Amino acid sequence: LSMQEVSFRVIGEAMDTYILVEQGESLLLIDKHAAHERMRFDALKARTEPPMRQLLLTPAAVTLAAEEYTAVLEDLELLADCGFLCEDFGDGTVLLRRVPADIAPEDAGAGLAELAGHLLEGRTLAPESLRDELLHTVACKAAIKAGYHTQPREREALVREVLTRDDLKYCPHGRPICITLTQKQLEKQFKRI
Repeated sequence: LSMQEVSFRVIGEAMDTYILVEQGESLLLIDKHAAHERMRFDALKARTEPPMRQLLLTPAAVTLAAEEYTAVLEDLELLADCGFLCEDFGDGTVLLRRVPADIAPEDAGAGLAELAGHLLEGRTLAPESLRDELLHTVACKAAIKAGYHTQPREREALVREVLTRDDLKYCPHGRPICITLTQKQLEKQFKRI
């Protein structure tokens, strides 16, 4: 990965979702959720040690559909590898005791329910592909949300990383992270040329 120095100017943020950046003779629009999600996913995928977990003060009881409940119980080890420590509570309910450190406790139950769905859909996937699918979900839950107001320093760091890493083009779901409008394209739009 190239970490060359790059010059740019953050102009601001539109709709608390897109960071506007001036670079050379181009205007860049960076989807901050997509960018952060990709960075979280890459970090989760690259780690070799277990993820940092937070203990929930009150374990979350998550009630699932029968098939999802079974899928979770069959894949407790894979879920633990993704940072979710849970146990059978009986009668279609799973007790969630620990979650990845960068997931808000209030998102934990919804996160586990989403993971259960992926486990069910991923029955035919290779174990590594299924793990990637689960990490996508964890990364998405941990990423800065669209609509969340970002501090200038946070924006600056995100933009710097997007512009210096060649591998940050798409989020884990394949959506583009950055769109570039050149000065020429803008001048055409405004009928200047």
